[in-house]
Amino acid sequence: NTPKKMEMMQLIVLLLLTSGCYALRCGGPLTTACLGETDIRYDPEASNNIVDQAEVWGRHEGYFRGEGQLRVNINDIFNAPVPATETEGVISVPFIDFTNKTFDGSRYYVYSLIIVSAQVTPRFAFGTTTHEKDGSLIFLRVLSNTTLAAAPSFANPSGGSDTLRSYPVDRNAEYISGNIVGAANGLSTLLRVCLDQKCNFLHESNDVFTTDSNGTVARTYSSEMTVQRIATGEEWVQDILGTYNSTNLPADQRIDPRDPCSVPGVCPTEEEWCTVDPNCSVSPYQEPSAHVRGGVVAGFVVAGIVLLVLVLYVIHRVLVAQQAKRYRTLFAKRIADTIDVRGSLRSMSPEALAEEFKRIDKDVQDGKLSKDELWDFVSSGKAGEMDQKDFDALFAAIDLDKSGAVDFLEFCAFMGKCHDEYRAARVDRGSIVARS
Repeated sequence: NTPKKMEMMQLIVLLLLTSGCYALRCGGPLTTACLGETDIRYDPEASNNIVDQAEVWGRHEGYFRGEGQLRVNINDIFNAPVPATETEGVISVPFIDFTNKTFDGSRYYVYSLIIVSAQVTPRFAFGTTTHEKDGSLIFLRVLSNTTLAAAPSFANPSGGSDTLRSYPVDRNAEYISGNIVGAANGLSTLLRVCLDQKCNFLHESNDVFTTDSNGTVARTYSSEMTVQRIATGEEWVQDILGTYNSTNLPADQRIDPRDPCSVPGVCPTEEEWCTVDPNCSVSPYQEPSAHVRGGVVAGFVVAGIVLLVLVLYVIHRVLVAQQAKRYRTLFAKRIADTIDVRGSLRSMSPEALAEEFKRIDKDVQDGKLSKDELWDFVSSGKAGEMDQKDFDALFAAIDLDKSGAVDFLEFCAFMGKCHDEYRAARVDRGSIVARS
């Protein structure tokens, strides 16, 4: 039985250790929930792709043509205010806008050609989703130049307060806001809204606010336009080329709309993309180390205590069994020195047992064996020495009623338990006699 008990203990320890290793992972039956279950920023399975994060992005993607009016103050186009009411110096200028908005995974490409007053101005914007995974977009670079050869200007790629960002409002609208740098510093806002169910028509309004040296904020630019979707890229290109002709745009002002990234310095390098692109940069939102649930910790403590008690109990039982084997063996050897029974102890007559009992009870002859009398018996002869602890256990095993003395019935009962040890002692004694 002892090997089986040891195997069971080993199995329990193995199960507890296995459970402890599993508990290192969050979201397990023994651990706290993963943050990613309630906070999408920590969910590694949540998509970084633009169209997966907000429905509006898929609806706003494509080729578009827009016509509208921009309002500026000709007294100072960068700093003079453009109020909502008619004011001297504020003029409205018609313009045509061709925009290609393309999403590629987590990346956002905007290429626009703005035709105003017989001049075409290219505008570029490159952005990505963020590690926030909330559908917002951050612009890595925004360019607006009269010629493609002009040196590009960069938006702050660190995601700071001067970075232009776009936010989904609902399935129809997006809102863009951010600080601008250049001839005038200020805030740019833009609202783009679908006007029909299929989002083939949109309305777009853009305002720029600047702050003067006195801290006064004024709107210095305003534009509005209505936008219509164009079915294919080729139709979009042909519409642009046709507009060049219809507006008598000079040949040296015409820009090929087909491949803006063919011009060096316009499109970000892969290294630049990866300063903000969540698909190739490390998220600051890493799942922390898991913790075992409080109830589980208490359970492990209780289980550990129970296991310890079980181990100690089994060890105690083994030691008690070994001790019992020792004192029965020594007692049986001592009996074998004084009784010559050819069979087993169980075949001894009551008279023989009574005679042996009297032999041990040699001092007082009161029908009971005292502890001293039993000690004198087992410590004499050639059976071997019994230490005091084993003797105390022997006496306790014989003295069933714990009276402090062993009567004849208790003596007979214990003798019956020593059957196997007595037989082994007789065999051993016979071997010794034969050798001698």
